[in-house]
Amino acid sequence: MKKLIFLTLVLALILGSTTSAALAGGNARRPAIEAGASRVVELQRTETDWEGTWYWYVGSTYNATNLTGVTALGLLEAYRDVKDPAYLDAAVGAADFIQTHLGVGATGVPHYPRLTAPDIIFLHRLAEVTGDSSYATRATSEWHHLKLSYPTAADLDARFRVLGRRSAWDFAFFLEAAYLSSDTTWADQAAAILGDSGDAFYYGTDTWWYALNVAGAIRALIGCGYTDQYYVNIVELYGRLISITDDDNGIGGWVQDTAYAVLAFQTVGGPAHKYANSLGRWLANQQEASGGWLEAGDEYPEADGEAVRALASTIGTNNTLDGFEPGAGKDSSWRRAAAPGQAAIPFNGE
Repeated sequence: MKKLIFLTLVLALILGSTTSAALAGGNARRPAIEAGASRVVELQRTETDWEGTWYWYVGSTYNATNLTGVTALGLLEAYRDVKDPAYLDAAVGAADFIQTHLGVGATGVPHYPRLTAPDIIFLHRLAEVTGDSSYATRATSEWHHLKLSYPTAADLDARFRVLGRRSAWDFAFFLEAAYLSSDTTWADQAAAILGDSGDAFYYGTDTWWYALNVAGAIRALIGCGYTDQYYVNIVELYGRLISITDDDNGIGGWVQDTAYAVLAFQTVGGPAHKYANSLGRWLANQQEASGGWLEAGDEYPEADGEAVRALASTIGTNNTLDGFEPGAGKDSSWRRAAAPGQAAIPFNGE
């Protein structure tokens, strides 16, 4: 805890003073969350024996079974605060598809032999929201099935290096899936790999995934409880993420990169909230009239879900990303924590 508090103080020095201009101009995030989540619901497929809950991109006929969980996580995060039952119904529908058609536990026509790490995370989080422990039971079972391909984190790391897949943000999802499935040995191994901030394979600036890698590693390391062990490395990664943050252009103008940066900043909390809020406004301002977002001219339901998840994480009354405590205390970015039984007070920039 002392190191976590110290981390917040160090980040305050790194961040420097932030002017009130970053918090000015009204808050467009909640309307953006509602419009974005409704768009994800609208784009969800509901045909019998469907081969994917969402198409790869709007206008495509390619069914992206591997994007079910990562997209639906946005619906869950929106539901936590907005409480629109349509969001939860759609999330449950996504879970029904996962459990019927994916993985070793598939009860219908199988479309893919195993769940992705985000699918596993999604089922664990859905169990928390609904109170239905069967989702967590299935998620844990599927984690152990997935682990047959990668018995240790080193095996996954070796596979990524052979493929040239310099994706620490994918690795971060595996870490979180292991952590939620109570596989501490695998999670510890993964944290050691992600915590090596000097590894140019994952953290080199010459990869398209640079921002995603830095943000994803920060989110997973702090969120899964590795702050004390990799505190110096996290501070270094945070400095890198801050250096590519632009109030006027998000993270390089990319919706997905900016969304993951928001999630990373929210996981730290404290002074990092100001960066999350600023980037959240950028995301809200990029939203199309349809409620979705365009990435290089195309709309991807996955990116819609990730943008919604990021924006929703900034309005939580007492929780940030997926229920992890933000920073050293439960300090929210848009709403201040309220007394038990009372409504939250909107954040006014003070």
